[in-house]
Amino acid sequence: MYCSHLLALKELLNDEKIHELENYFSGLIGGATHNITVAKLSKAINISPQVASKVLTKCKAVGIVNAVFVIRCPECGMFIKKVNSISDIPLESFECYGCNAEIEIGPSDVEVIYSLSGDCVFIEGQQEEIDLLAKAVVPENSLESIFRADSINEYFFHPTEEEYCELNRMYVAIKEEKGTKKEKGDTLEDLTKYLFGLCSIFRTAGIKTSTNQIDCCVINKKYLDYGIFGTLGARFFIECKNEKHTPSGSYMSKLESIISTINAGGKAVCIKFGIIISKEEGPSTFKELAVKYYLSSGIVIISICGKELKEMFDNKGNLLDLIERKATEVMLDATTDLKKAGLYDS
Repeated sequence: MYCSHLLALKELLNDEKIHELENYFSGLIGGATHNITVAKLSKAINISPQVASKVLTKCKAVGIVNAVFVIRCPECGMFIKKVNSISDIPLESFECYGCNAEIEIGPSDVEVIYSLSGDCVFIEGQQEEIDLLAKAVVPENSLESIFRADSINEYFFHPTEEEYCELNRMYVAIKEEKGTKKEKGDTLEDLTKYLFGLCSIFRTAGIKTSTNQIDCCVINKKYLDYGIFGTLGARFFIECKNEKHTPSGSYMSKLESIISTINAGGKAVCIKFGIIISKEEGPSTFKELAVKYYLSSGIVIISICGKELKEMFDNKGNLLDLIERKATEVMLDATTDLKKAGLYDS
């Protein structure tokens, strides 16, 4: 019988392949436990690189493996740097100290190397240095390959146990409604800024424009046109409605108007995404108006209520998965609940 952690892979692999994966992990010794790649796993248990990418992403999510990111020069292939987080990959162009070329690093220049976690049940050997003599990133091992396998969200949003506890504490503060009127009103905004700030490439703050005050402006520090990030764009707005009753449908119209004005009449030129986060569930008109605005201007506006946030915190869900599902429902004008249909976990 295979390790219980591997039960999380049942949607990706059949029982035979899960047994093969368990044997593969158990058979790794020495430095091999710190040098697992998509290409190696694909060959070892005879699955496609795309499935292998999803398998390792899921293994990372449940704590079987950890990941590091090895940056190589796109000109000479020389090892430049190893980082533990995508957010540490340099944005600015710089000179390679190997070939002196002025380079910019993209997802295809970053190799993802996995290692068995010290907390997992499989044998762990002594650490071995990553192969620094490799001439280039193997395409299927690249960060770009992982993104294209639709495995991007877990790499950018993965709160710790303590952070999920803090999110629940902040949610309780919203329900308790203690303090002055301003303090009560700020609780949802504070939760929103903290929540979105847990995405490693987001920067959040409340801002003022010449005509409006935006509760939370989110800037994507490393804009990538993959998955949900292509829909979100380089920046987006969030409006918070901390009211005891069902929020007004006019809030959706107001947010769309603010975004359209900033876009100077163009179709999602500067801002193409907006979110309304409300304490109570929004009215049905939210969805109707959201679809209307998407069809007319290309702007996607979604709504998330307190109940959905609490469910996500309790289940240690992924914020990006939730946003992706909500955005898809708007863009498809779907009347089917995509979560109940089994298309999304969050």
